Amino acid sequence: MKINAVDVNGIIKEYDAIMTYHSDEYNKHYVVYTENTYDENNELIIYISSYNLMNPETIVKNIEDKEEYNKIKTEINKILLTIKNETEKLND
Repeated sequence: MKINAVDVNGIIKEYDAIMTYHSDEYNKHYVVYTENTYDENNELIIYISSYNLMNPETIVKNIEDKEEYNKIKTEINKILLTIKNETEKLND
């Protein structure tokens, strides 16, 4: 799935969505996405933003509240770690 987001230079770009997530606590939907680039540690750079489920064609929105962002990031990291561990088990 592809999504549109504004990059650091204010330009609308298309990204690859990795997963979506709904938070009951914030009653919002979030998307984890990437432009398939890697950091200096050779780790995939990913972004997390909120989006309107009723209009997935719209541009995703930055999570402005730092506490909200940190909670969502923690939850998503747990999910991604679980997926990674399960994939490693399957490969062994």
